[in-house]
Amino acid sequence: MPRIASRTALAIGLALLVCGLIPIAVYWSAIGRAPAISPVEAVSLLNQPGSKTLLVDVRETADFEANHLEGAVGWPYEEIMALSSGDSSSEMPADLRGKPLLLICHSGINSARAVLHLRGIGITNALSVSGGMQEWIASVGGQAPQRTACRLRSALGVTGDLPFRESARIEQWTMLSTFWAIKPFYMLLSLALIVVLRRVKAPDLVALRWGLVFFLAGEALCYANFFLFADASHLFEYFHSYGMVLSFAFATYALLEGMDRRLIKYSDPNQKCAALGLCRSCPKYTEAPCGLKRVFLYLTPACAVLCFLPLTAEPHWVSYNSRILWVFYNYSHPIVYQLFEIRACPLFALAMFLAAFGILLLAKRDPVRAAKIFFSAGTGYLGFGLFRLFLFAPYRDNVVWFTFWEEVTELLYICGVAFILAIFRHRLFDEVRE
Repeated sequence: MPRIASRTALAIGLALLVCGLIPIAVYWSAIGRAPAISPVEAVSLLNQPGSKTLLVDVRETADFEANHLEGAVGWPYEEIMALSSGDSSSEMPADLRGKPLLLICHSGINSARAVLHLRGIGITNALSVSGGMQEWIASVGGQAPQRTACRLRSALGVTGDLPFRESARIEQWTMLSTFWAIKPFYMLLSLALIVVLRRVKAPDLVALRWGLVFFLAGEALCYANFFLFADASHLFEYFHSYGMVLSFAFATYALLEGMDRRLIKYSDPNQKCAALGLCRSCPKYTEAPCGLKRVFLYLTPACAVLCFLPLTAEPHWVSYNSRILWVFYNYSHPIVYQLFEIRACPLFALAMFLAAFGILLLAKRDPVRAAKIFFSAGTGYLGFGLFRLFLFAPYRDNVVWFTFWEEVTELLYICGVAFILAIFRHRLFDEVRE
């Protein structure tokens, strides 16, 4: 049994590593390897005396005409991708030929892909502005005085500052309390719970401990992203998000395992299942179908169907500047983060739920253990994706409340874990005392 457990732990560890690296590999292949320049560096380059560098907006024509950075030239992404070779550079707009180009879009995704395409066909004088308009507003919008190519020009010919929204006093204090009170409190509480659970060996409590470890690690990286990179590191934010995915997954497994071992007794061959009164017959004692297994044969594909809820949602572009007391701050939720939440997470979840369903349906020997692992993994991905989607939908135009309620929900999550452990501490920790 210990050997089987160690092999299971090794397999889970490798699966977590692979699943964690896949989005990074996709990001690098699609946009991360594109030669890029930061918005601040782009402004400096554009403002050099005698500079021939052009800022090229690759958004759709309607978006460009609605508003664009002053001095930018429109060249839609679809037209760029239609170029088939370096010889077709004559199809470029005449005023762009032979000049250094800085490509910008909403979020830096299409501009990066356009740069890779241009360089692939031999047009090498192009760079992507990392983060697109979202990061430009965050990085350049707080600089004073405003410089050339730092302002927005609308379709009416009116030029104005980058988006700025005056936050109400309650919003400013809400953000301060969120960052300096709520977040540190639940991080310290999660650390205390990890210490309390350090000696337990029951599978459900071990899974819970690992869920808290991943949760704390993700939140620590969130703090590090703020202090070291001003929230601009996509890698740190990804690991923050992945920490929450793993935390949800391990918490789900802890709940399923705890209910099985301590309440239902489904997996214990020597004890009656708590659902026996409902089923009236049990496969432990006679040839009969298991009622709980049939419930999960419905629940698992039902969860798989729910994966299409975020998959059919559309990302929403938002970035505006404000001030928290006297400190400049940018509110945004970059498109690349949203794509992980409403595209990658539900796809991973769908694969996990289908795997769990296949194991329950086809495996002849002890299908429950593996099915619980895959079901918990799917719940982790889907739970995180839906969590962010449901918070962002009502607060996408006022991100302060999106941030606040995310932190409050995490506080309630950790406090809930502590509360349950405290209520049932006598039986949960019998093993440790013995």
